[in-house]
Amino acid sequence: MTSSDANEQSSSLQETTYFGRLCGVRHVQVLLLFLCLTVNFLMRVNLSVAIVVMTDTGTASNNPVFNWTMAEQTQIQSVFYFGYFVMNVISAVLATIYSNKLLLFLSVSLSSAITLVTPTIVAIGGRYALLLSRVFLGVMQGMMMSNVMSLMSKWIPPTERSRCGSFIIGGMNFGTLVSFSTSGWIGFHFGWPSIYYFSGGLGAVWALTWLILAADSPENCWYITKKERDFVLQELFQCQITAGKSRKIPWKKILTNKACFALILTTIGHYWGNMTLLAEMPTYFKAVLHLHTTHNGMISALPYACMMVFSLLFSCVVDILIKRGRVSVTSARKSCNSIGQWGAAACLVVLSYCKHESTIVTMYTLGATLLGFSYFGFNINHLDIVPKYAGFFMGITNALSNISNVLGPLFVGFIVYDAENKQQWRTVFWVSAIIWFIGNSIFIIFGSGEPQDFSEDEVSEDTSVHQRSN
Repeated sequence: MTSSDANEQSSSLQETTYFGRLCGVRHVQVLLLFLCLTVNFLMRVNLSVAIVVMTDTGTASNNPVFNWTMAEQTQIQSVFYFGYFVMNVISAVLATIYSNKLLLFLSVSLSSAITLVTPTIVAIGGRYALLLSRVFLGVMQGMMMSNVMSLMSKWIPPTERSRCGSFIIGGMNFGTLVSFSTSGWIGFHFGWPSIYYFSGGLGAVWALTWLILAADSPENCWYITKKERDFVLQELFQCQITAGKSRKIPWKKILTNKACFALILTTIGHYWGNMTLLAEMPTYFKAVLHLHTTHNGMISALPYACMMVFSLLFSCVVDILIKRGRVSVTSARKSCNSIGQWGAAACLVVLSYCKHESTIVTMYTLGATLLGFSYFGFNINHLDIVPKYAGFFMGITNALSNISNVLGPLFVGFIVYDAENKQQWRTVFWVSAIIWFIGNSIFIIFGSGEPQDFSEDEVSEDTSVHQRSN
């Protein structure tokens, strides 16, 4: 090794150390993406608590109250995912062609507009107006995850992938936390329309902030330093990710690859169980435990605070272990996913047999906390196995996960025809646990943490072009 090579290597190491310790512009992008998921989930999840208030004759008597059956309520919960499915497939392709910054701005700003007008149109048109607004909201939010993942692939170095990815995806939990902890109180004291005004208003504020501070990549960010830009681009190039748009998407290779197919199946399984925890537990607490609306919201929110704290803490540990070579990426992803999905499944089964409110809430909180491990298990795995097409593949897996998001609430409505019947809820919890178990088993057997063959072929092409240009 020559003296100049040694100096160059030393300089690179210093840059890595420097930017590993200090907050850079890439971390501003990470924070913006975290807040993007936060406001989107606020607008998505608010219905879980809002519908309790909207159908409760004991609250907000100055606002319309609706006498919807359990089946009608679950239909309203699930219809969001019809529009969401369609746009995820379309967005998977759009994210590889157009500006991710612009697409995310359109997604959130239009979602905010729909949310803000929802109280007015529901007061006029009732259940059918709410169904229609939820379909449109699903269409707008269907652009979200593929663009978020695409931006992550262009901004986050591999040595920061677990913790930054976990933090961003934690926006889902934070949005749920804020929604559950505030919606019940807001709805009870100010009427259910205020729940929509609150979440829609926050979405509008985020959209304006995003226009000013966001960038599609380090190369076209107006306020990033040259040192940080060069560091990020070098790290991403070394891990086989390029910032440019792809010329051709290898559809067949991705959808027939066993690691990709395993990720699709575990994603479907994850969201079935997640749907039970996220969308149905407030109804369970109200019907079975007879919790007050405000108390219900606070208890429903508690696990998501725990999930955020523990997932962020342990994701840092996972990054350190991978960086030091103590564990492989594949082992880390499979182990974390098993703790998350199998742990949550066990808690859900135990919960179904608990009789006391305190033990039910404890198992619910523990299950949701453990589920946080899966976010740096299967969810971040898109960046591992298809780094160049992470945004596209996230759009596909997110679209197919709607099998769970659509059928799950409908299944609950079919099984739980008496909301106070604990045995019927036990069936729902057992089915979710079994699906979690099967999905993660497939991921353990066929999943991977390494770039797949077709990605390596594409990267070889890009490397040759990069070398010729230099």
